[in-house]
Parts: sequence; C-alpha cells; structure tokens
Amino acid sequence: MSVTARRIASVPYRTSSQTWQAIVDLLAPEGSPARPTLLSAGGPSAVIIAEEYTSSAPIVVLPVTGPRIRIRTVHGADAFDAAEDETPLMSRPLDQPGWTLSLPCAADDLDELRAALTGHSHITVRSLDDDVDDTASGQAHGVRIVINAAELEAP
Repeated sequence: MSVTARRIASVPYRTSSQTWQAIVDLLAPEGSPARPTLLSAGGPSAVIIAEEYTSSAPIVVLPVTGPRIRIRTVHGADAFDAAEDETPLMSRPLDQPGWTLSLPCAADDLDELRAALTGHSHITVRSLDDDVDDTASGQAHGVRIVINAAELEAP
C-alpha cells in the first residue's frame, strides 16, 4: 500500500486546536462530507496534539481508495520551518464513506481519550507503539493490488 506523508506545524506556530483545524482543512475541505465528523472530534484531537503524541507517532488516515496518509505534527522552533513546507493533498481522500482515522496516544491517556471519542465510528485512538495494519485495511475496503509483470517489461 502506498503512503502519503504530511508534516503540520503546531505549537508555538499554532495552538493545538488550530493545528487540528489545519489537519481538518487538509483532509476534508469545505463541502466534504467528512468535515463535520472531524470537527466534532476537535477537543480530544487537540489534547493529543498538545501532548505532542503526534510528533512521535503519526495520525494515520485510511481512505476507501488511494494511499494511506500519515500526518505528524512539528513542535517548537522547527514548527516555523515546517509551516513553510506544508503542502495540500492532491485529492479529497475522505469524500467516500468508509474511511478511518487513527490517533496516537500514550497509555496513561488512552482510556480517557477513547471514551471522549465514543460515538465517532470513523475515528479511533491507538497506543503510541501500535501502527494501523495495512492488510486489515485493504481487506476491509476491498482493495486488491495486481501487478502485471509483462507490462513492466514492455517497451
């Protein structure tokens, strides 16, 4: 599965809430059906960003089609440089229903933040040490990659 990565400037360049807003704008621009869901998860997501969990482990987005998206936040003095390098996505990955977003979290806050996101079926919270399984996501979304070796050798 291919991966698209983005780095988003955070504290002190932006507050943690503004950083979540920048992530929402990246993933679900105005008019996107996923935007209200992402905006409603702003409080817990801002806490995760403020704790800088997203600087050491990425937010992982699995759209129905297209590459996995990994988003990390950049904090401290490096945030100002990261702000200059922010680039939009070339597609609208959350426009089709069935996407999922996984937020990283330290073990101490895991239960509390999972409880805060109860009812957000598209958004999960995972331990900092865990990753999102590519094979499970591909099977869940019915994605199958086929490589035609003969086409690779054609002139």
